[in-house]
Amino acid sequence: MKNIIFAAPFLALIITSCGEKTEAPAATEEKLGDYSALGTEPGWTVDIKGEEIAFTSQEGKKINLPVDRAKKTDAGWEIRGFSDRDNINISITSGAECSDGMSDRKYADTVKITAGEVGTREGCGGEIIEGGDEAP
Repeated sequence: MKNIIFAAPFLALIITSCGEKTEAPAATEEKLGDYSALGTEPGWTVDIKGEEIAFTSQEGKKINLPVDRAKKTDAGWEIRGFSDRDNINISITSGAECSDGMSDRKYADTVKITAGEVGTREGCGGEIIEGGDEAP
């Protein structure tokens, strides 16, 4: 009788561990997609298309780099590109409305870039939510 009482907890453990295992569904990685942003004084543009970043400054500096990392964050996106000569970090704050200061347009996002010799610049990006129908 003592053997049955002693074995009962282990038997319950074995029975419950033999059930079907349910796996958590695989997390789907969210992708940014094509994205454009701009800034003024001094002027700059950045376009992210596929896996490429193209930055152009008013002063004529052009940086074309592959996307090294595009990470979704609580605030928006962090995108990075670099090579042996250039680098760029792009921080997108989604839903933080932004005006470019030169037009009546308002954009869905605020964008901050840090690009090699160019330094840090701030501007707007994403969908135009007021004042025009054209993308940046």
